[in-house]
Amino acid sequence: MILVVGGTGRLGSRLTGELVRRGASVRVMARGESQPFPRKNVDGVELVRGTLASGKDCGRAVAGCSHVVFAASGFGLKRGGNPRSVDRDGALRVIDAASRAGVEHVVMMSMHGAAPDAPLDFLRMKYAAEEALKASGMAWTVIRMGANLEQFLDSMSQPLHTKGRVLVFGSGRAPVTFTSTPDAAAAVRLALFSPSLRGRTVEWGSETHPFNTLAEAILADAGKGSIQRIPVAGLRVMAAVAGTISPFMARMARAALWMESGAAAFDPAVERAAFPEIPVIGLRESLDRIRST
Repeated sequence: MILVVGGTGRLGSRLTGELVRRGASVRVMARGESQPFPRKNVDGVELVRGTLASGKDCGRAVAGCSHVVFAASGFGLKRGGNPRSVDRDGALRVIDAASRAGVEHVVMMSMHGAAPDAPLDFLRMKYAAEEALKASGMAWTVIRMGANLEQFLDSMSQPLHTKGRVLVFGSGRAPVTFTSTPDAAAAVRLALFSPSLRGRTVEWGSETHPFNTLAEAILADAGKGSIQRIPVAGLRVMAAVAGTISPFMARMARAALWMESGAAAFDPAVERAAFPEIPVIGLRESLDRIRST
């Protein structure tokens, strides 16, 4: 049995479907709030409604599982969680429960830039979870993704439908290495079924683009619209004052400033060279997939 924590999210739901098609037995743990549970049962998938704030729920979710994928994140939550409560504390509860239950292998979804002294709280929480997993005594794989491509395409496109504009935070010129959801799912499948990836931290990316390139591609697809830019000075103000009103917007502003520095870029070819059989799902194909859904 493979447990996918955060299995109703963008990555978790895609991964769950792919694992089921491979004949795996899958259990999904989620709150069922930010993303609802399926209305009907899916063959090969067991649904467990639970919260990462509860050690009892975590214990119930990991029971009888041989593998666990931690794909939950609090970064994008507007309520009900944040990086500290989900990416660190929730991950630590799952790791503890998995170790007690005799789980063989845990795959931890992390982010490029995770470090004890990272400028973003989110990245420091991811690093703390990585270190706890490595010290757990279980077999482990850490996958550090780049910024999720579909998430940014969606968020940038939202004002296009109401205001005719695509939103860009900052100058839009800094390079960012993005990871598409299909690419991330492929990396998890590798980690689950390839023993060579155990005990490794993998940086997995798809393509590197500045935000201006994403914006121009969105506008070209739409055949209309313009770019609305939040300047760096505006991001600094938002990061400083939005925390008491909207912690989510403050996180977004701080992340945008970090990306503006160029720190969100890395060379995805370094890891991908070992797995040439996996196609890169990048900007063009991701836009096509979004348009067709």
